[in-house]
Amino acid sequence: MRGTVLSLTCLAVFLLAGCGYHNMARLTRLPPTVRIIAVPGLQNRTRLPGISQSISAAVAQELIQRGYRVQPDVEGSDAVLEGTVLDLQFTPVTFDPVSGRATTVEIRMHLDARLTDHHTGKELYRNDDLVFHDQYQVSPNSRDFVEENPLAIQRLSRTVAATVVSAVLENF
Repeated sequence: MRGTVLSLTCLAVFLLAGCGYHNMARLTRLPPTVRIIAVPGLQNRTRLPGISQSISAAVAQELIQRGYRVQPDVEGSDAVLEGTVLDLQFTPVTFDPVSGRATTVEIRMHLDARLTDHHTGKELYRNDDLVFHDQYQVSPNSRDFVEENPLAIQRLSRTVAATVVSAVLENF
């Protein structure tokens, strides 16, 4: 009986050791020489001015929080993070049954991102098909339909930044 309990305990410890929890440092797959990352700013192919600046600032902040030095200039950097906001759509999702006006709007953003080693030119990360969604409420008292809500754009920028930086560091 004691042998069975010991065997089961050893098996449980062995199985739990592979449960998927890892030290965060082990997940980072960027070369150790990458300490300074240039974020010169995303390109913007949408009609919403300022969206690429909002995302670039959020990406820079996320990299800083992860321990990297960030600068806007490519010169003097170890790697360069670039990308393009390809599309931005605002779609009414729910409507007021009395007035027929939109009460909830969904934002859908499509972008690409890539990280390149500045010294070797080697591509360390690339994803040409990143899609993000968020929603915001439209005030029923407003007379005009407003497609943009600055708080929703900021929230979406932070989501994009967290996702892109995690993907770059985990090298998915």
